[in-house]
Amino acid sequence: MKTNICWLALLAIGFLSGCAQMSPIASTLSDEELVANQHFIEPSNHDAVAKHYEDVAREMKAKLNAQKEQLEEYERHNYYYGRKGQNFRSHTWANIRHLENSVKENLEEAAMHRKMAQDQQRRDLSLIAK
Repeated sequence: MKTNICWLALLAIGFLSGCAQMSPIASTLSDEELVANQHFIEPSNHDAVAKHYEDVAREMKAKLNAQKEQLEEYERHNYYYGRKGQNFRSHTWANIRHLENSVKENLEEAAMHRKMAQDQQRRDLSLIAK
């Protein structure tokens, strides 16, 4: 019995060590490559931050449209879904509400950063004019 447990433990350790990653990918890259691979936006670059929020809002609108299409499909053919259809419908409605709120928040953030970029540009122009 003890030998069976030992063999089982040895096989488990061998299997787990075979699945382990020995050298992480990040350690093989230099610091410059890591920074280049990350999409870093300077916080003072309000135009880029606004564009980022607009891009995120655009992606969420696409997901929102997909959720709305799913909901329409459910409402057209609700008899396909059986008892789980009500869960599907309420889950889809919750996703739609969440995505609508997220789109609204991202567009508000984008508008705020656009305004901050305009204010910053005005300040820069007023400093140049002096």
